[in-house]
Amino acid sequence: MDSKKNTFIEVFYKNAGYFAVIGVSLVYIASSLILISKTGKTVAEIMASGALSMVVGILITGIFRSIGIQKGDDDERTIATETLHSQKVEEIIPHIDMLDDFCHLENQRVTKNIRIKILAKEGLRYVDCFDENGVSKELVADKNAKTYKKKLRAYNKAVNLKIKPLVGSNLTAEGVNTDDPFNFGKTKKQYAASHNTSDLVVRGIMAVVFGYFSVAFASEINFASIIWNTMQIIMYVAGGVMQMHNSCMWVVNDYRHNKIRKIDILEKFKKYAETRKKEEEIPQSPTATAPFTKEPIGECVDNG
Repeated sequence: MDSKKNTFIEVFYKNAGYFAVIGVSLVYIASSLILISKTGKTVAEIMASGALSMVVGILITGIFRSIGIQKGDDDERTIATETLHSQKVEEIIPHIDMLDDFCHLENQRVTKNIRIKILAKEGLRYVDCFDENGVSKELVADKNAKTYKKKLRAYNKAVNLKIKPLVGSNLTAEGVNTDDPFNFGKTKKQYAASHNTSDLVVRGIMAVVFGYFSVAFASEINFASIIWNTMQIIMYVAGGVMQMHNSCMWVVNDYRHNKIRKIDILEKFKKYAETRKKEEEIPQSPTATAPFTKEPIGECVDNG
């Protein structure tokens, strides 16, 4: 029984777009059988019927979005990426005490790179504006030159640059950093919540429309309201199918891509930690009197 159910779900998902097109086409054909007119309802009645329509529409869209996210999770590419990320997290656990130092160095490196790009647009060099520690120098430029104001704006922008720093939890757990450059995108929960908010606005507008207007057969047949409500549901389902597809593609493409970025950084940290560990294991010179000290990667210390 379960296999038949799974087969039906698979067939529906693979052909959901076609079903949506057929449904919308039937709605358009059915619209020729009815006349659209004002309901004459009071404000309270419009709000009541409209609210019900809105709730139904949000539920349908939300269900389809959840199905899409689940389908994205079940994609073999997503599974492989999640598995690899978990493996990388396990691999760096022995070096977890070095993660904060690594993040600090990454923040410095990225900040410097962004500043270089800002300054380069106006012909300024990083070494002329900042020292090796990232402390700003006085801007040296001809104040009478036409380009001075642009150079000054670029210099001030570089000096006042603030980024949301990379922290270890961004790499080891699911989370979001909303500011560049370490932006790992939304979590699945945040993705669904953001779309639910926009759905509320859209469904609210649709609710007023469907609540204010009613329909009747040209021959005044009583089944008109049934067809009208069916048309609403089909439209909601069609929109839900689109959301399902978009949600699945978001997981497989955007969410997975951001997880791969984390994997790359974790791999970089692993190499950094292994290098530091090897440096710390180097025997101290017999002639040295000062204790061996750890230095940030990239700096050479002569202990001999």
